[in-house]
Amino acid sequence: MQKLFMELIRGNIDEFAERYQNILLALPSYHDLQCENSYHMMVLGMCVFQQKNYIIESNRENGNGRADLLMRAKRSGYPNMILEFKYTKDKKEDLDKLAASAVEQMKDKKYDVNLDTPVYYIGLAHRGKQAVIHYQKS
Repeated sequence: MQKLFMELIRGNIDEFAERYQNILLALPSYHDLQCENSYHMMVLGMCVFQQKNYIIESNRENGNGRADLLMRAKRSGYPNMILEFKYTKDKKEDLDKLAASAVEQMKDKKYDVNLDTPVYYIGLAHRGKQAVIHYQKS
């Protein structure tokens, strides 16, 4: 789990996405992944290991809404991160577009208010054990 978040901290989002996809394939049952909250709670549990580097906030009001997961950096040189989870059962829905909409939601609703730069906006779209990740760096 430590390596997963180190990829994020280093800005290696593609490597993070690959490791995250591998975790989805290997650990949870398909039956465990029934809604957006399933993925949110799984990642929140993994964040426990980042408490020395980050203040972790889940579903707290920020800006004009509630960020699913906000990681406020405690250390200089570490990025702040906002993660927004999306889920669909619809096999016709485009996960790529869903992940992109998560990034836009974070920016439109100003979830980054009061965060120093850099900020990584990470949109995670899911269907079963499939995940697509979009991101932007401020």
